Amino acid sequence: MKSKTFLLMLFVLLFALYAAPATRAQEPGDLQKRISGNWTLVSIYNEWPDGRKLEQFGAQPQGFMILTPDGRFSIFFAKADLPKFAAGNRLEGTIDESLAVARGTLAYFGRYRVENDQEGVVELLVEGCTFPNWNGRKHKRLMSPSGDSLRVVTPASGIGGTSHIVWRRAR
Repeated sequence: MKSKTFLLMLFVLLFALYAAPATRAQEPGDLQKRISGNWTLVSIYNEWPDGRKLEQFGAQPQGFMILTPDGRFSIFFAKADLPKFAAGNRLEGTIDESLAVARGTLAYFGRYRVENDQEGVVELLVEGCTFPNWNGRKHKRLMSPSGDSLRVVTPASGIGGTSHIVWRRAR
């Protein structure tokens, strides 16, 4: 009888040890809790190793980022001075109007997961994007929250260089 009790206790202990890490991995960590929410764009620029900088969405960019607690995201960037379409119909823009909008905006959505809580590494899996080359691809971001501010660095930006983004928590 003692051996059956011992084996049962050993089984329960081993199961608890085996199941505990899986349970913890499913719970959001500190970084995920701190970055979840709605964010408003403050600034964005790209920088190259030679010191060149580019504000691809202008000096007063517009944008938002939504990070849900369950791992979904939506991000949108736009230049503040996008041209209005003379025709008043988004499907009837001129080539120049359409080109300005295509170059002056970026939107994408999908799933995200915190890969390394301590180092701020977040992986985005893009499900849809206005730059279709990103569809289905994973992207690494370094996220550093501080109070109502969130700094995001993209080491390998889609236009080259390193992207530096500052967000402010939306109210």
